[in-house]
This record gives sequence, structure tokens and C-alpha cells, in this order.
Amino acid sequence: MLETPVPLDLTCLLASGHCQGRTLNFDSELSKLDRLAEGVTVKTLSGVVEHIFGEMGFAGDEIHYFDPVNSYLDKVLERRKGIPISLAVVILEVARRCSLQAYGVGMPGHFLVGDAHDSDVFVDPFKGEMIDRSQAQGLFNRMHPSSEFNSDYLSGVTNQAILSRMLNNLRIIHMKARASKDLIPILELILCFEQPSVAEARQLASALESLGRTDEAARQMEALADRSDPGAAIELRGLATRLWSQLN
Repeated sequence: MLETPVPLDLTCLLASGHCQGRTLNFDSELSKLDRLAEGVTVKTLSGVVEHIFGEMGFAGDEIHYFDPVNSYLDKVLERRKGIPISLAVVILEVARRCSLQAYGVGMPGHFLVGDAHDSDVFVDPFKGEMIDRSQAQGLFNRMHPSSEFNSDYLSGVTNQAILSRMLNNLRIIHMKARASKDLIPILELILCFEQPSVAEARQLASALESLGRTDEAARQMEALADRSDPGAAIELRGLATRLWSQLN
């Protein structure tokens, strides 16, 4: 399992609020996770799963899988529905509150939860079921029949990687819907991580420009250039110059 100082519950809630343009009551939202943990009677990972998906009725949203609300932790807690990665966050945070060690597993196409004490035990968060390593591989093979399974797919990932994957899911959803207004806050968060991606910076500039916010796009590109490597910085400053020229 990979260690990370990033607090998963609060970070996901902060991202949810920013992406939705809402001010969340973080104490209230975090207390929902506290109460879920208090209701776990059998302090094992399977006990956590049984409580969340059995007694509390959480489930994968099979009807509206690509609805953005399935990626917002506050909405997942409210609706008790989500997609694998957001439901995994609920499991991980309830398990942590029960002093259990679990970790996120970034298997391509379907996020899982792993048991830190048994490398052959996993949770399929979408079904709310305990599975073993061979079942996890079978799940991958059904989703990617033409791809070869790699055992590294079942390795643990950091909390930052979990948040990045959730944001990327939202980016793809809003890009397909051509929803520029909704895409902007997501790209802003994605571009906060480490070295900014020029491709994603261009997506942000395009989304802002499409809404008539060309000056803001230029300023954002300049700010991103200031913390980029030399090659990317040249591209981003060139983009900023082009945007500023359109305002003259």
C-alpha cells in the first residue's frame, strides 16, 4: 500500500464543492462518514462492505452511470449511489475510521479496494462484493478482452492518484457533453497537480474562450507557464500572447 499525506475525504469534498460551484458544510459531510463507521459492528473490511452496501443500501448507479453526481462525494453520500471509484472512497474512509487498513486499487476501467492484510482480497465497490485476485483479473478480462492483464493493475495507488482519476472522469464526461462551463473548474483542479499538462491547459483556454472569458484564459496560461518546465512554458506563453492579441 502506498502512503500519502493527502486526506482523501476532505480533499474529495473540497473538489466536489469547487466543481459544483457550491459551498459545502464540511463538518456535516464528514460526520456522515463518521456515522457510517459507527454503525459497523464487525470491524473487518467485509464487515464494512456489508454495512455500507447491505444495511445502508449503497449501490452502483447502473442507470445513470455517467451522471457527474456519481463523482461528487457529497452527492454519493446523499443518494447512496455512485461509480466504482467514488464508492471506493466511501469504503476507504469508513474503513479508516474503523482502524482498518485498506487501499485504493487503480485497475484500468474498474476501480477496486484492496485489503492491506491479505493481498488476495479485494472489494468490487460497484457491486459491494468481496472478490479474490482471480475474480479481479476476470473482471478486467471481461472489460478488456483484447488486452493482457498485468499484475501491477492490482497495486495500491495514492490518494492523490484517486482524486486525479475522479477529476479525469469528470473531464471526459463534460468534454463529451461540450459543457464548457462545467469543464472549467475541473480543469482548474487537474492543472493544480505537479507540472501542468499543455494539452489540458489548452482545453482550459478553449473552454474559457468559448464563454467570452478570453482575458481570464490569457492570465491562466501565463500563471501556468510560470510553474511549467521550459518547453511547456514557451508553448503556454505563446498561447497567452495569442489570447491577449484577440483583445486588442
